[in-house]
Amino acid sequence: MTSEQPRTRGITFGHLFGARLVIQPSTILMLLLLAVLFSTNGGGELNRRTFSLGLLFAIVLFVSVFLHELAHAATARAFGRRVNEVVITLWGGHTTYDARGLTPTVSGVTSASGPVANLAIAAVAALPMWAGWVDVSLVDRITGEVWLFATLQWIVWSNVVLAAFNALPGIPMDGGRVLEAVVWAVTGSRHRGMRVAAWGGRVVAVGFVLWVIGVPLLRGSAPAVFDFAWAGLIFIILWPAASQALKAADAFAARERFDVTRVMVPAIALPHTASVAHAREVVSHHDAGEVIVLTPDHHAAGHFPVAMLDAVPEEDRESTTLMSVTMPLPRGAQIDAADGTDGAIAAVQQWWGTADALVVIREGVYAGVLRLQDVLKSLE
Repeated sequence: MTSEQPRTRGITFGHLFGARLVIQPSTILMLLLLAVLFSTNGGGELNRRTFSLGLLFAIVLFVSVFLHELAHAATARAFGRRVNEVVITLWGGHTTYDARGLTPTVSGVTSASGPVANLAIAAVAALPMWAGWVDVSLVDRITGEVWLFATLQWIVWSNVVLAAFNALPGIPMDGGRVLEAVVWAVTGSRHRGMRVAAWGGRVVAVGFVLWVIGVPLLRGSAPAVFDFAWAGLIFIILWPAASQALKAADAFAARERFDVTRVMVPAIALPHTASVAHAREVVSHHDAGEVIVLTPDHHAAGHFPVAMLDAVPEEDRESTTLMSVTMPLPRGAQIDAADGTDGAIAAVQQWWGTADALVVIREGVYAGVLRLQDVLKSLE
């Protein structure tokens, strides 16, 4: 969820909260399929009236999903995050926003806002029925149909189900992200929170299958083919997502372990006019593996391994300056040790292909050389 997310393919139908609103074409097919399923209601007659009601129910469901995602977008925006996209897909939807420097509070509250929005929608839809403003007999007398009452009932039921399902404590559900945020806040480790939530997702995936198939068995009847298909569909959505989250947790663990000062090679900084002989004398009193060569204005101009000092013939060491053995560095190819993992990754992205290493500054002093390959290896 970084700020540089690739654009999702689909139909753009507007912008809100700074986000591009997208619907994928496959969603239309799912809308029609749901309309047929809702209209037949497990074997009922399919005609113009029932299909129209089924289509209405399908539209209500997707609108509820859309409002769920908008709640995520609005909350992220309220936290000052740039929202990239709100996407409605075949299986629901997702919202992407700038997650750089994410905190447990931002992650947890933003994730929780979706199910909360669905509960709010359900409450608003239930109010006319609870207050007695709309009931079946009234609708029958006025319109001869029960569309309004049935639609309100469907809005309530579908949004309660959406809220309950998304609140389950496992990734990829919103409840999983809330669980991740809670563990993250308590332990101070995001990767631990992600691992707990990812395993929660696996438990939910298996539990859902056992529930869908087990309930009919406990009642003394065999599960229907539709039960197996439904359980399998949910399983193949949840299990891979949870497994992917476990891999992401490993990546976050590597990021949390990363320390610039541990990965860098300790170095000493010497002026470019210094001789190889002088450098060897200085190095002998320091535990350094690299030499940083400085320009007259004390900027890093290059670096080289200490071992290269011994490669210069002894008779030439007094007359050979460091500029003769240095590997040049672009001006500005440096990083502050206090920048942490995000700073190191950003620096690698910026200087990859231009420099082989970065000069590390710690408390205003040149302290080491950070080889870009070492950064990538430590983050694997």
